[in-house]
Amino acid sequence: MKKYILFTFILALAYPVSSLAGEVPDGMVLVPGGCFMMGTNKVFEYKMGWQNERERPAHKVCLNSFYLDKYEVNQKSWQALMGYNNSPIKGADLPLSEIDWREAVRYCAKTGNRLPTEAEWEYAARAGSKADNPWGDGIDRDYLWYGGNSYRKLWPVGTKKPNAWGLHDMMGGVWEWVADWFSHSYYKDSPVNNPQGPPRHSWRVIRGGSWVDDEDFIHVTVRYEGMSDPTEDYWVGVRCARSIPKKSK
Repeated sequence: MKKYILFTFILALAYPVSSLAGEVPDGMVLVPGGCFMMGTNKVFEYKMGWQNERERPAHKVCLNSFYLDKYEVNQKSWQALMGYNNSPIKGADLPLSEIDWREAVRYCAKTGNRLPTEAEWEYAARAGSKADNPWGDGIDRDYLWYGGNSYRKLWPVGTKKPNAWGLHDMMGGVWEWVADWFSHSYYKDSPVNNPQGPPRHSWRVIRGGSWVDDEDFIHVTVRYEGMSDPTEDYWVGVRCARSIPKKSK
């Protein structure tokens, strides 16, 4: 597994992206396909009084290559395309927030993209890391805005270091919508290849934590149910993905 991820990463560095999947769309990053262990086998409890069963067990997932936005969608981009901006804290370069799942889907569709699946999101966030976070275990403030260093202030996208695949703010910033329905027990039954999430449930999944969350929530495996009512999720934004068409033989 380790050798495979290392080989994939070296391959992406050694050859122009055009030789792997065509020209990378503006503002996006090529995420090379591969396999990884999604979730965790660690057991811990959040301050909210629940354990992390929803993140267990660790299970093998294999994905096709895809593109992913380098940054969380900012308010300037959203306003230009959607014509409104309901973010409670305004700023052109600040990440968009307070949107529901359907709004996120509509935005991505208008840009010719889609929401990433939950598996794609975690794979891209990890960027080959097997640790608790993309940069390693524990907190590294150089990589994220969270409750411990944001000073209760929302910061512009892309002001912290990217992960190993060039993606900024995968942790912290704002929570991000993904395509999947939320299920506490889905990881026990998830298929290996390109999982799409469980059948219909009550909520969609949000990932990544936010600038107001404590250290407890800063784990790359943290997954939470995002309510459809945006008043319940002030700090949820969006990052879009795009599939790479298979070449015809």
